[in-house]
Amino acid sequence: MSSGSKPTRRCHWVPQAYLKAFAADNRKPPRIWRLSNQESDAELKRIDRVAVKNHLYVVRGKEGQRDDTQEKRFADLEQFFSSKPWKALQTGFVDLSDQSIRKMVALLAATMYVRNPAHFELSTRIHQSFVDTFSGPWGLPDAVIIGGKRVALDHSSWPEHANASEDDLKRNWFDMMNSCGDIAKMFLGMRWAMVASDEPVFITSDHPITFLHPDLRFRGIENPETSVIFPISPTRVLCMDHRHEEPANEYYAAQHDGAAINMLVWREALEFMFSPRDPHEVCRQILELEEGIAVGEGEKLANRLDTA
Repeated sequence: MSSGSKPTRRCHWVPQAYLKAFAADNRKPPRIWRLSNQESDAELKRIDRVAVKNHLYVVRGKEGQRDDTQEKRFADLEQFFSSKPWKALQTGFVDLSDQSIRKMVALLAATMYVRNPAHFELSTRIHQSFVDTFSGPWGLPDAVIIGGKRVALDHSSWPEHANASEDDLKRNWFDMMNSCGDIAKMFLGMRWAMVASDEPVFITSDHPITFLHPDLRFRGIENPETSVIFPISPTRVLCMDHRHEEPANEYYAAQHDGAAINMLVWREALEFMFSPRDPHEVCRQILELEEGIAVGEGEKLANRLDTA
């Protein structure tokens, strides 16, 4: 934090610069439709008042002063959302094989994934579980087996690890954010395709990077059955997968008013849907699609029974 400046209080984990594309009006600041998966009432909210948490990317220094260096790093990165290449990606038919485009998008996607507070909450739970396990009567093991070899453990740093404060855990989280280039490389190694719509039908959420797997569980980015959805704008959604036998960097027309993709994005939201149009209309289209799928599956089953 620079001397004399006030630390950032309101930290957005979904950048405002990203959400502007999904705004429902042109006010200053613009508003966006928000729907909670805990309530039925949708509301128009200013984008500066959604996906935000006080001091999320701020820690205290040794003398108690707040340090918002991490928030400032994000502010620098978020300038990409105002760049000409990103604007072209939102509405045009950009060449998805262009390495400069791919690297920009992969880095933004990786950062948006890791900076989500759900990621910090998960790492905090893992840390606490680890501490609870090895603070019991059995204590820490003296050694572990790695690659068939016995490796002795140094216990000297255990007290510091076990007694880590929230700020200590946040600093570890920040280190992960600042080294998310490995995640970006995984995205770069996937097959890319864009789903495009002439009308602004797509939504996003408070967890914009959506991982999909047939098991309905996260199995790792490099799992061959893992795919990723990243809403770019209300008319563009980037899809990444490992189906390298299929054409890459293609554009495909959206089907069913984007309901299939919106269903997946909404299902994986932490709590909130963000939309440029009334969320109830979005939900109606999702339900109609689900009902249509159910009817289709029922007809297939009936046909199989008739021919058995």
